[in-house]
Amino acid sequence: MDNYLDVANSQFLAILGGMVFIFLLLQSSLFLRKAWNRGIESGMDKAKLKGAMRQSMVFSIVPSIPILISLVAMAPVLGIYFPWIRLSIIGSAVYELIAADVGAKSMGVSGLGGEGYTAAVFANSMWIMTLGIVWGLVVVLFFLNRIQGIISKAKDRDASWIPILIAALFAGMLSVFLGDTIAASLVAMLPGSTGPVGLGLPVLLISAGAMVIFGLLINRFKINWLRDFALSFSMIIAMASAVLISL
Repeated sequence: MDNYLDVANSQFLAILGGMVFIFLLLQSSLFLRKAWNRGIESGMDKAKLKGAMRQSMVFSIVPSIPILISLVAMAPVLGIYFPWIRLSIIGSAVYELIAADVGAKSMGVSGLGGEGYTAAVFANSMWIMTLGIVWGLVVVLFFLNRIQGIISKAKDRDASWIPILIAALFAGMLSVFLGDTIAASLVAMLPGSTGPVGLGLPVLLISAGAMVIFGLLINRFKINWLRDFALSFSMIIAMASAVLISL
C-alpha cells in the first residue's frame, strides 16, 4: 500500500485506539474507586472528597491542552489513531516525532512523511516509537530502588553535586531535542547563507520568554495557581507563535 495514511487512519488502528482508551478508562475508574474507599475508611468527609475530585478534574484540563494540540499537530503526518494511542499513555510529541523520523531515515527515506514514506516505513516508525519508550518503564520497575540507593549514598557523602548533575542531565536532554534545530537556525543567520532561519530558534525564544514572564508574575504577585499552568500556557503560546510566524 503506497499511501501510508490509509493504514495510519485505518479501522484497525481505530479499534486499537478504542481498546487502549477503554483500558485507560477502566484503570482510572478502578483507581478512583479505590482512592474513594480508602478516603472513607480513613474517616474523610464525603463533601471534602467530592471537592477534591472536582478540583482535580479542573486542574487536569488545562495541562492536557498541549497534549491535544500535539495530537492535532502529529495527525497530518502520522494519522489520527497511532498518535492518539501514544499520547494517551506515556508518549510526548517531541519524542514521538523524533522516533518516527529515525524510523523513516533508517529505511532510506529523507524524513518523516517524505518521498518514499510507504506503509512499511510507517510500520517501522511505529515499532521504533513503541519500543524506544518502554525502557524508561523497565528501568523504573526493576532498578529504581537500586538507583535511589546509590544516589542516597552519594548524597550523604557530598550533596553539592546533585544540582549540577540534574542541570547537566536537563541540558543534555535539551541538546538532543533542540540541538539540530538551533544549530540550523544559527547557520542560516551567518553572512552569505541562503537557507531559511526556520521556526525552531524564534519559537524557543518566545516560549522561554513566556515562561520567564509567568515566573515573574508568580513571584511578584503571588499567583500560586499559575505554577501548575505556566508550562502549559508557555507551550500554547509557543505553538501559536509557530503558526503565526509560518504565516
